[in-house]
Amino acid sequence: MKKKRKLLLVSFFSVFFTVTVNAQYQTTVVIKEGVQDARLRTAIEKNSALLLTELNNAQGEARQLSFQGIDIDQKAAKDLSVMWEVCPFRCDELKIEESGLGTLAGGYQIRNIPVIMEPREGERTDEDTYQEIVLNFDRMGKIVDLCFSLSANQYKDIMRSDLEVNDLNHRSKVIDFVEQFRTAYNQKNMNFLEDVFSDDALIITGKVIQREKKDESITWGPQVEYIVQKKKDYLNRLASVFRNNAWVNVNFKDIKVNRHRTKKNIYGVKLVQSWKSSSYSDEGYLFLLWDFKDEDKPKIHVRAWQPLNETPKEEVFDLGDFTVGQ
Repeated sequence: MKKKRKLLLVSFFSVFFTVTVNAQYQTTVVIKEGVQDARLRTAIEKNSALLLTELNNAQGEARQLSFQGIDIDQKAAKDLSVMWEVCPFRCDELKIEESGLGTLAGGYQIRNIPVIMEPREGERTDEDTYQEIVLNFDRMGKIVDLCFSLSANQYKDIMRSDLEVNDLNHRSKVIDFVEQFRTAYNQKNMNFLEDVFSDDALIITGKVIQREKKDESITWGPQVEYIVQKKKDYLNRLASVFRNNAWVNVNFKDIKVNRHRTKKNIYGVKLVQSWKSSSYSDEGYLFLLWDFKDEDKPKIHVRAWQPLNETPKEEVFDLGDFTVGQ
């Protein structure tokens, strides 16, 4: 009798251990509100949970992603696989509870999904490893896109900023493409960057230089030299940077959005960009001038970067510094 009890006890702990190991990688998703259709809500919950769980398992098992059983767009799966080659990530949360937000395309999105980045090469700080993603779905609940997202506070600030941007649809578009723009750098997605910059885009990069000391009694501070590049030159240099770095992590914060006073399709986005890669890192002010004349394919006419510590705030580029044509 005692032997049987011992065997049963061992068997119980074996089953309990197996369940625990499997469960630790599983993430469930609950849509609290925002999606009224029960079938659609179930599809979104199911596909997002399956994808997050697969991210967890693939990262833990150091393998490639498998999209079997997940209703995901082919392009979205390909883009995610490219991102995965550079830096796998996982969701440590066992349960995600968020509202579903409608998109201009008629689908939905889930925001504020926390993930932990685990680069294949190199090291990152705790601050770098934590990111948030947004999942986008079509009208049937299929996953059509995954982007690194703005923080919840930044998103709310932009959407509530009535004095700066007074059109809800355009605010959503601005956020969407800013998130796609940031994600393209992390994915090393040259095709997206080639397409999003206009052919005559103005690319400005600030370079810190040290002024020659001619008088020892004077303390000379650093100067910033501005280099103007054409789209082709900038993208060629960027492609070389991508090739020579195992990973790239671009993050945006302190985002401000302004609409042009007279040209309703023109938006200026000012933010602080943190660039970190396997061989180089910097932080600076980034200004983007977006043209939403074609709302499905907006173009960037100006990209201007200035070093953070060497640029006085009153000298940071904004919408008023550039003349916008017809």
